[in-house]
Amino acid sequence: MKKQAGQIRFGILCNGLHFPAWQAETIKKLLNEEDVELALFILDSRNYLQTPTSPTSSNSEKKPGLFWKLFSRLYVNKKSKALKIVDLSSLLKETFSIKCQPTIKENGAEYFHENELQEIKSQKLDFILKFGFGTLKGEIFNGAKHGIWTFSHGDPEKYRGNTPCFWEIYNEEFVTGAVLQRLSDNPAKEINLKSGFLKTELFYPKNIDKIHFASSGWPLQLCVDIRNSQFENLNNLSPVSNDKQHSYPTNPELIIFFFKQLKILLKKAYKTLFITDYWNIGVAKAPIQAFLNPEKLPEVKWFPNLPKNKFIADPFGFFYNEELHIIYEDFLFHERIGKTAALEFENDTYRDNGIVIDENFHMSYPFVFEFKGSIYCIPETYQANQVRLYKAVDFPKKWKLDQVLIDGYAGIDNTLFSHEGKWWLFSTDKNNGAHYNLNIFYADNIFGDWQKHPKNPVKTDIRSARPAGSIFTKNGSIFRPSMDYSEKVEGRIVINKVLKLSETDFKEEKNCVINPYTNTYFSDKIHTLSETGPYTIIDGAKELFVLGNIHALKYKLISLFGKLKKR
Repeated sequence: MKKQAGQIRFGILCNGLHFPAWQAETIKKLLNEEDVELALFILDSRNYLQTPTSPTSSNSEKKPGLFWKLFSRLYVNKKSKALKIVDLSSLLKETFSIKCQPTIKENGAEYFHENELQEIKSQKLDFILKFGFGTLKGEIFNGAKHGIWTFSHGDPEKYRGNTPCFWEIYNEEFVTGAVLQRLSDNPAKEINLKSGFLKTELFYPKNIDKIHFASSGWPLQLCVDIRNSQFENLNNLSPVSNDKQHSYPTNPELIIFFFKQLKILLKKAYKTLFITDYWNIGVAKAPIQAFLNPEKLPEVKWFPNLPKNKFIADPFGFFYNEELHIIYEDFLFHERIGKTAALEFENDTYRDNGIVIDENFHMSYPFVFEFKGSIYCIPETYQANQVRLYKAVDFPKKWKLDQVLIDGYAGIDNTLFSHEGKWWLFSTDKNNGAHYNLNIFYADNIFGDWQKHPKNPVKTDIRSARPAGSIFTKNGSIFRPSMDYSEKVEGRIVINKVLKLSETDFKEEKNCVINPYTNTYFSDKIHTLSETGPYTIIDGAKELFVLGNIHALKYKLISLFGKLKKR
């Protein structure tokens, strides 16, 4: 079949037209693109049933025990949404298909016959998704221009095997990973095309669902690279190390697993009932670039005598009339929403200017900047389902809504950055992975038509996705602070070095980690790092025992009651 110009064609290795829901979601996302076509089903004529929770390839011969069989059948397969079987036969009935029966050779490896290979190659496929068959070998890896892609759920460097997403819970790992790989005849040369990490969930079906559905859009994101001929993203990435194998837990291990879950559940319940975050603001007399050396963090002057009825957080600084002003989130426990407030900092002394933007919805993370002689602020206004731009009428005490930059988007921690003639807005979506999915928008100017990056979310990583302050430069390199949610909620900051930033691509890598200031009362957390000339404004939190603060206790009880009422 002749390939149309500009058309991306893919095939699927599978056992039939019934797929686990996460695989069905992957296929549907691809088919929703006008220039992406499902051109071929490569069906296993042996027609054995696929076990949805199993990886696409495994050399483990260990059989599951009785407890695991019961656990899977009576609990996991019933509770997991990702593993529900979906019939796509009506949707895909017109797709060309061929039935294959590979020859099984040494170590169970499967080799396609020459006539099968020629028919597959004749379809001129860009890539093949592996949703079936066993351990492949031979010329099949050249059956598509960009090879065969397969998912591995669970960190492939630590947890390959028959029970993806299980051993992370068992071993109390902070994160559960996944990777989309390009397979090779030589396992040492398999390529990591896309990876992501989410916080490990306590309950196994939920842990399965989150990482499987979060990864379902990755093949579509790679179509952006094919569309724009960015083939280096498909061919020249670091190989995946995948020597270790983890099989089914034994009956005693599964019993231990249940006791571990109970322990973690009790620990989480204690924190939910009795601990809340008590944030404060501090000023470091050093430029933000100094934080690239976390071994020598600058000293901080903290806001003194913080009242017990509120916390203050998310600070951003701005020099005005040669005075340092700090715009921040002011959160009164009894009101239960944040408001935008202002402080002045001079000679190590803070002066309060009170609330400066007051809306009937939550406001935090007031990103402040200057543009063409005017001062603007983009506070977090996700409850309004908008990214809003406010303009200072009488800085810092009076502001007005200037315009809505992005409507219908519940942006979290919106952070602007000007680069190569464009404005870039980094944020997460309250409604779609607020802690782990990084989104980018771009425009020619701040008032312009903001466009979604075609690879959104450009990054899926609980450890370093959500913005955590000013994006800055040093020696021509771009650095982006982000929050690490893996161990604690907003526990520490990861500064990433941006390697690629364009309308079609984005890539960054971890540069360093900023841990909380342990030599202060606010020693448990840190989550904002903002640039203000020779100063850096930060925040820090104490995990507060609420029975020692009547205001925090009331806030905690009202919040818990609200959650129970919703359920």
